[in-house]
Amino acid sequence: MPTSHRRPANKHSKRKTHRRKAQRRILHGLLLVFAALMLCFGLFLWKAALELNAPAESAVSAEDFRPVVGDPPYRVAVDAGHGGSDPGARGVVEEKQVTAATAAALLQWLEEDSNYIPLQTRESFDETATPAQRAAAASAQSPQLLLSIHGNSAANGSTAAGFECYPAVPGRTWHQESFYFAKLLAGGMQSIGARLRGRGGVRYIYYLENDQKQLVENTYTQVRPERSFTLLEDVDCPAVLAEQCFVTNDEDVEHFGSEQGCKTVARIYYEAICTYFGTEPLPVK
Repeated sequence: MPTSHRRPANKHSKRKTHRRKAQRRILHGLLLVFAALMLCFGLFLWKAALELNAPAESAVSAEDFRPVVGDPPYRVAVDAGHGGSDPGARGVVEEKQVTAATAAALLQWLEEDSNYIPLQTRESFDETATPAQRAAAASAQSPQLLLSIHGNSAANGSTAAGFECYPAVPGRTWHQESFYFAKLLAGGMQSIGARLRGRGGVRYIYYLENDQKQLVENTYTQVRPERSFTLLEDVDCPAVLAEQCFVTNDEDVEHFGSEQGCKTVARIYYEAICTYFGTEPLPVK
């Protein structure tokens, strides 16, 4: 029987086959790497798009924000800054005189309006009470809004004048509502001729070490651990502290700190409260 002979393998053909397999493996690996890179790039673009759109969405929501207030009657706390043995700032008048006169006029408007239940942070404006004590008194009455009334001051020879107010700072539970109310107050004061200090009359304030105050404009929205005014921090509701005029400025006091000036400002505060809660203010007598 004749012996069969196999054709000897072609070494060159084997090398080509191995080369093709190796090339396919390399190509497959490159495709996987490329797919992974495209996925990462897609995720990067998606995240960048979200971050790009976030500020615009925040700005729109802040501009269009309206508080949820429920049904009347609404509980509004009015805090007259200083008082009793604490006169506050001194100038053409004492700060406690301005705050007491304005608070009394505002409380009268609220008492006459059936939509509101006016609350006080102490029984008498002549009673001496610390900010912490007044905050505790307000909290005990479960207010839905708080306005703390103050007067400003400047060094001798200064011509500083104008209105500014301080809402609860960014990061606090009631910041948006407080900021909304602060803008209403500032707009009302501007309508009667008050000069607005800072950006639109609304600023933030923080206490640093050694009770040093740091004032920042409302464009600064970073959440910070430092405390602001006690009445803004320790009462569980939207809250604003208003510096309605400089008690050291004759013209400011004449328009916004005199007996008639305090009544005029009280009406502005009352109308801002009505706008906040969506009620119609009582007509001027």
